[in-house]
Amino acid sequence: MKSGVDYYLSSLESYQFSPVRVCHLLKRLQFDTGKDCALVTVHPPVNGQPWGMVEDLDQFVIASRHQGQGLFPISKFPVFIHIARPLIDDVLHREQITTSELENVAWGELYESHEKATNNSLE
Repeated sequence: MKSGVDYYLSSLESYQFSPVRVCHLLKRLQFDTGKDCALVTVHPPVNGQPWGMVEDLDQFVIASRHQGQGLFPISKFPVFIHIARPLIDDVLHREQITTSELENVAWGELYESHEKATNNSLE
């Protein structure tokens, strides 16, 4: 993922994440295992009620689902990702995060264009 470049998030697996959203990199992170992940913001926000939240959610931690396909750099689209909700408040000020500080909420895909995300284009 590149700073300043927007990607498009959708999901073939999750009703909450199936509508196309703009996904913007806030910060590159690493799990305590060394695997890369990213703090992103999505627009429009996701309804937080399924996870017991009153407010809508717009920040998530994403990580590649498939070995050999990473986020830094993205070499091929779509990128199949885990989407997790941070359970801690200070993610933006962290360099490293653990899986216990996240709640996995969905699987999704990152696309390079709105059109490809809308069509769930695998090419």
